[in-house]
Amino acid sequence: MRRSGFTLIELLVVIAILAILAALLFPVFQRAKGAAKATECLSSMRQLGVATQLYLSDFDGRYPQTKTTSADPAVEDSDGGIEEPEYGTVFELLAPYKLKGLVCDEDPDPRGLACATLNPDAPAVTSYLVNGYFVFGLNESQVGQPGATISFAERRSGGDTPDCDTLYRPWWNRLNRIAPEDDMNPETGAVATTRHVKSNFLFTDGHVKPMAWSQTWAPPTVDVHRVVR
Repeated sequence: MRRSGFTLIELLVVIAILAILAALLFPVFQRAKGAAKATECLSSMRQLGVATQLYLSDFDGRYPQTKTTSADPAVEDSDGGIEEPEYGTVFELLAPYKLKGLVCDEDPDPRGLACATLNPDAPAVTSYLVNGYFVFGLNESQVGQPGATISFAERRSGGDTPDCDTLYRPWWNRLNRIAPEDDMNPETGAVATTRHVKSNFLFTDGHVKPMAWSQTWAPPTVDVHRVVR
């Protein structure tokens, strides 16, 4: 007599095999999903680079300026003395260039909802920050090492004290005793230093590179945030 269907033992064996396969494949899918998000974040940052280059072409090589003109903001703004007035944000100035890449999927709060709650007067933030050296009236001819100078970084968000600005100031660091805050602290500063284990950085020449924080800022030997004229 021919048997129809499966026995209980056979069903249990099939279920066990499926469970094992799921356990093996789930980490693979998670890694693939994480890799896709990291790639999207890299692409978004590249869009920032393209928009910046288009802006430079339209404005005779001058970067989007949102602060008062300063030949040396690291000195004149060392204590935050020339933060005002402020003329909008770099991201607003780049918006006409069809800039859409302002959200990184791995950013826990890419639109700054926590910032809006903590400080309703804070500027509208994104997943990214512009290097403060570039907003005080800088011309591209003044950047001596474009392939080794960071222009944009990823914003630290999430947690109880997210960074709620649109730029970071490399001269506000632990070596500057009169700085209002430490933007370069790897744990509590402005930049997201471990978003993808490493973090993505856009360089002035347009290339994007994931780097460990110590590869970008480890004074006195490493500093690829400072504009060398």
